[in-house]
Amino acid sequence: MEPPDADAYFGKVLQASPSGTRLGRSQALTTYFLFLELRHKVEIHRMTGRVIECPIDEMNRPRGSKDAALRIPPSGPEVKTLFAGWGGELATCRKFAPTIMSE
Repeated sequence: MEPPDADAYFGKVLQASPSGTRLGRSQALTTYFLFLELRHKVEIHRMTGRVIECPIDEMNRPRGSKDAALRIPPSGPEVKTLFAGWGGELATCRKFAPTIMSE
């Protein structure tokens, strides 16, 4: 599969499909080719003489961010609030009193 094949598939075959379908299929192909590049790039090159690359590049990738795997880390104050609340709950959620260790 090469970029012209992807263009034909997304531009003609899936033209009438909802944008979420096109986006999902492009993400699936991108993930598949990323797997091939990471795990089997050398083997495929050795067997075929061709370097594998994803046919869906940044220029022809469908727009949208549906189901994007974007994770924004919490801010410093949010982390402090989380751990302060968690630490406070530890004292009240125990079934047994903490053991005091003697020296």
